[in-house]
Formats: sequence, structure tokens, C-alpha cells
Amino acid sequence: MLNYNRFCGDIMVDKKQIESFYDYFDEVADILYHNYQKAYIEGMNEAFNFLLDAEFKDEYSNEDIEKIIVLKEKLEDTKFEREEVRKAVQLGMLKGYKHSFSSNSLITPDTIGIFIGYILKKLYKSKSIKNVLDPLVGSGNLVYTVLNHIEAEAKVFGVDNDITKCNLARNLGDLMDYENEIFYQETFTYMDKGFDLILTDMPISEKTPYFPYQVINHYIDAVNPGGFMISIIENDFFEKKGNDIFKKEIDKKGSIFGLIKLSESLFKNNPKSILIIRKNSEDIKPSKDFLLVDLPSFNELEDFNATINKIDTWFASREDDIV
Repeated sequence: MLNYNRFCGDIMVDKKQIESFYDYFDEVADILYHNYQKAYIEGMNEAFNFLLDAEFKDEYSNEDIEKIIVLKEKLEDTKFEREEVRKAVQLGMLKGYKHSFSSNSLITPDTIGIFIGYILKKLYKSKSIKNVLDPLVGSGNLVYTVLNHIEAEAKVFGVDNDITKCNLARNLGDLMDYENEIFYQETFTYMDKGFDLILTDMPISEKTPYFPYQVINHYIDAVNPGGFMISIIENDFFEKKGNDIFKKEIDKKGSIFGLIKLSESLFKNNPKSILIIRKNSEDIKPSKDFLLVDLPSFNELEDFNATINKIDTWFASREDDIV
């Protein structure tokens, strides 16, 4: 079997703990769905609001509140690991998207977040990541998966134009005790700077100008010198209209550090890659070449482990370039 410890660190979780946390908010959401016609994910958020603050945003009958209090009391003496909470909430999101006939592709697969965590340990080594921004944060599953697996106590900043997802990302951070600021606004109106890391999963886009180009151009200035911007992109990212202009703009402020093509087995449609861009810094030498990897399926153990060995060797031979 593949030893995930080789590239991401193994986080032990208790399946019963995940089920216990899931059962709480699932039953609350079920009550609010049937009695108040509240969408499932909104019901999840209300369950989290009550768990965190003993308050609801809306008014409910005393009978239903008493039922929810009983459900909450079942959890009060239980300590959950961060990853148990995240996995339970992810199950809820999958159910919620099914309820609303939305695509599960809105949730970045865990294996991608875990793999990015492995890459970040190589990029930052002993240097701490104090803050991270996801400018298309959604429910926050990607950024929290990564932080859980690199065990970084970073403050999370997120931006999204969907209020329900913003509330979910905020609540998920609070439940796992991550300091966070989640902003409900259009991403191009967010202008803050000074981030050690920017991380996001780009949506599939057919529009011109190409939306992912715009996001990267907008946010590259927000990365601290020498920091990294990691984007999950479509495989034909560099074939879109305007790619020549995009490359010129990026070259002014940073450089492409790596491009990792992910296994198509991770996606039902529209396979993706991981693009790593490094912000320019006077203290850092430009890399002579960049990391170029075609990642096999996680199930193809021999090929996958061989690829991980190649990545390890590539980083080991460039210790002086990564500070």
C-alpha cells in the first residue's frame, strides 16, 4: 500500500468521531429543512452557529430549539481533531450539493490538498507560513485541508461572492480554531497585500478575457517577496487567448516555479494541473529550470512512488535556490 507519510504526513482520524459530528449538523439541517424549508447547507451553517455561539440567525419554535439543544449536548464533552471536523463537514457539503443539484466538482478532492501540503513543505521548509489567502475560497475545504496536513497555525483570509459558502468557510475555520477573515465580495474588489502564500482552485472558464489570468494578475502583487502563489488550473491554461500577454505580465513580477499535471483519474471532466508561481525578491536567485511533473494516479503505487522520489531529488538538488 502507498505510504502517504512519504509525502504529506499521516493524520489519524476516528471514523466514529467523524460520524458523531456529522450526525449533529445533519439532524439539525434536517429539522430546519422539513420545518422551515431551509436549504441543507444553510441548515448546516445554523447548526454551526448554535454550536459556536449558542445562537441562531433566524427564529425557530421552542420545540425545535429544545431538540437542537439535546443534539448539541451530545457533543459537549467530545474533543474533535481538526481533520475529523473537516471531513465531517465535507460529507455534509457533498450531501448539500446533491440536494441543490450542484456539482461535487465544486469541492477540491482531498488528495490534491494533501499533495499540495507535501509541496509546500518543500517550498517553505522551516520557514513559517503566518497567513494564507484563497481569493476564491468557496467553502474553504482546500485551504483547510492543506493547513491541517502541514500543521501550520496560519491565519486564513478568503474571498467569495457566495454568502452561503462564505459563512461555511468562516464557520469551518472557527470550528477548527483557525483565526480567519472571510470576505463576501467580488474577488477583484479585494485589495489587501502581504500574504506568505496564496492558494486557490480556479473554476472552469470559457470567457474572454480568461478569468484565471485575471485572478493571478490581480493577486500576484499581494504575495510577499519570495512567496508563492499556487493555483489549480485547467490543463489547457497556457493555450487560452491572451496567454502571451499573461506570461509577459507574470515575468515582470514573478516566475513560474513549477507545473504539475494531475492524474486524470481525479476528475470526472476537465482534468487540471497545479501551477506554482514565485514572487520576485532581491534575495532570491531565479531558478535555472522549473519543476515539471506528470503525476500518475495515486492508485498506481509503483509509478506514483517513483514520481515522488523524482520530486524529492529535484528539490534536494536545489536547496540553495529555495530559501
